[in-house]
Amino acid sequence: MILRSAATFISFIVCTALFAYSSDSTKVIDETGYIYPTCDSLGVPLFVDGIQVGVSPLRHPVPVLAGFHEIGYAPPEIRNEYVKSRLHHAIKKVYVPIGDTVNVALSFDHEYTQFKALRTEHKITQYIGMMMAVAALYLFWLIS
Repeated sequence: MILRSAATFISFIVCTALFAYSSDSTKVIDETGYIYPTCDSLGVPLFVDGIQVGVSPLRHPVPVLAGFHEIGYAPPEIRNEYVKSRLHHAIKKVYVPIGDTVNVALSFDHEYTQFKALRTEHKITQYIGMMMAVAALYLFWLIS
């Protein structure tokens, strides 16, 4: 797992470095900045613009082009809309200025506990709905 995340991080660095050079490969484009995501939990995968850059804690800032970026720990392949709507704090949008390092603090532990509570609440709501439907059917049976 560590080897895979290290390979992913190295390939991300290489791709970013390739974009940081102009077409004639002699001048470095000065439009790069850095993102340094931190998290309150260890071993949480971190994503920058949908690309996994490693797991927390990262040792070095991630080089990116200046502009707006999405940083988070929610994988981009989440398709369930209920889960996506509840994890809106899992992804932060930040602006990275040229030549600057932006520190982004993510709180995974709080979100994970909140997500577990919402999941339990959703299950309880489903059970209550089923019990109400059974009670309504029983009342209709008694009336007829």
